[in-house]
Amino acid sequence: MKKLVVPIMLLVISLSIYAQKSRVETEIRNLEAKEVQALLKQDTAALKRLWAIDYMVNAPFNRIVLGHQLDSVKADTRRYAFFKREVEQVLVKNDIAISMGNETIEFIGNNPEAGKVTKRRYTNIWLKENGVWKLNARHANKICQ
Repeated sequence: MKKLVVPIMLLVISLSIYAQKSRVETEIRNLEAKEVQALLKQDTAALKRLWAIDYMVNAPFNRIVLGHQLDSVKADTRRYAFFKREVEQVLVKNDIAISMGNETIEFIGNNPEAGKVTKRRYTNIWLKENGVWKLNARHANKICQ
């Protein structure tokens, strides 16, 4: 009986850690979906809740964008006819979550890419700050076709 105690304790601890990571992964996937919906609706209030104040993006148009970026969402250059994000993998390490996958978008409005369907790869970095997950950094690049 004593020989079974240690393996059972290890199993319980392992299952607990897995359940915690699985819960966080689900939460991050839900936040990713909320961000896409907020971008489609140009809902700057929702984006303000999701993005860190010092949110930084290595954008697909070969520029690093610093700051909160809500002005770019309000501008006519950041409107989407279509935005689909496929989260392929989420890596959770304590209070850091890294999401990677692909996106298919179509800009509308006053954007040089308006009307074109663009496929791109992305990496999003989420940090838990004061008990709340915030998107802190992002890299996106177009997939050559």
